[in-house]
Amino acid sequence: MRKRIFAIGMLLVMLCVTIAGIGSAGTTGVMAEDGAEGIIWPSGPEISADGAIVVEATTGSILYEKNKFDKFFPASTTKILTTLVALENSDMNEIVTVSYAADNYVSKTSSRMGLVEGEQITMEQALYGIMLESANEATYAVGEHVGGSIARFIKMMNAKAASLGCERSHFANSHGLHDEDHYTCPYDMALIARAAYQNPEFMKINGTVTYAMPETNKNPAKLLTNHHWFLNKTMKYDYCIGGKTGATTQAGVALVTYAKKDGMTIISVVMHAETWAKVYTDSKTLLDYCFDNFKTYKMSDLGASGTDFPSMFTGDIEEFNEDRKNILYSGTGGGLVILPDAVLPEDTIKKIDYNADADIGHGENVIGTITYNYGDKIVGMADIIYYNSTDTMNEALFNKRWPVFMIPVDVAFEGIDISTLSMSQTKDRRIPSVSELIDIEKVGPVAIGIGIASFVLLVGLIVMLITGRRRR
Repeated sequence: MRKRIFAIGMLLVMLCVTIAGIGSAGTTGVMAEDGAEGIIWPSGPEISADGAIVVEATTGSILYEKNKFDKFFPASTTKILTTLVALENSDMNEIVTVSYAADNYVSKTSSRMGLVEGEQITMEQALYGIMLESANEATYAVGEHVGGSIARFIKMMNAKAASLGCERSHFANSHGLHDEDHYTCPYDMALIARAAYQNPEFMKINGTVTYAMPETNKNPAKLLTNHHWFLNKTMKYDYCIGGKTGATTQAGVALVTYAKKDGMTIISVVMHAETWAKVYTDSKTLLDYCFDNFKTYKMSDLGASGTDFPSMFTGDIEEFNEDRKNILYSGTGGGLVILPDAVLPEDTIKKIDYNADADIGHGENVIGTITYNYGDKIVGMADIIYYNSTDTMNEALFNKRWPVFMIPVDVAFEGIDISTLSMSQTKDRRIPSVSELIDIEKVGPVAIGIGIASFVLLVGLIVMLITGRRRR
């Protein structure tokens, strides 16, 4: 009798432990989410510069970092922000007239494109001069034109930086010549560079090697040449698609580089290097490291497990599937997940934040975000866009935007056999599976294993008790 009481007591203890384990797993998530155990992340190479960061351009995932929040002077990498603000607040055909201040308040011995007071050029020509020749006087002229005054333009620059999430930056001028109140950090500069990447006109200018500057009312025609060594072939690097240089005595040498290989675009920011040779060597080292150690996955191709996109078309968001021409697709982030080579997509945790109160209007509507985490790292993030229009989404437009759409083409258009769709893609009422009732990702295999073991033990004890009674 005592043995049976002891066995039943042990069973109750095990059941309590199981319940507690499941409860805690449901509230705190997988241990890897805390960035502690089981996280595989390449350590990255050593570089000589004092600060650096590398991000994937589409998702913003950080692939490498060194003193990413430390304060540095940006020098002429400032011009990325200057050009972005100008592009967003002017037309390329507008005429910019060079003022006395633009000609004379910027050092004559600094980097210039040769503009003089009274010279008239288009905004497009000015921006090519800024990004290729790092023309300081052109930034002043553009700032006056766009802002109405250089002071107001600088306020616009700081407002733009703040809107991007830059919390450790302040800009005191449009060109980057030294000012103690003009500073940033690698992380903030990456935010700015990534925002600029999303502007097609910026990337066109930024990636141009030479630009034929036509004759103006003050100067003859000339050829502008990009200062970035990877672009002008001073140093060979085939994957570079753009970038910006910067150097002052106080800033040291800074370099922002955009590079693309095998469908992945990354942005490196290297700050406070000792020499031009070292900043380019550091940049090449970081770019090669990231290309060699990371890979991209389309969110729509992550398989039929918990990371499968069709599974998101259930519950609250299901109402948007009533008409297949109203397409759900990923916006900012491009529907990509970036992972180290040794990490599998199923090692990530997907989170969907749906805004049920979003105002739905004509065209594209952001109705939520989807985030993929690996441990404490965000490896993929995208807006969830609901396309709402009286015009039917045609297949040509669909194919043009692929792969940002979250659902395959055969689901998007008429003529499909609904029986071929997975259960999660239909609106039929059905009994939810165990995996839907219990969040497997949060519970974890250990808690489930304990639960199964407890069940088996319970059955065994019941059989034992019944058998014992019959023997009596």
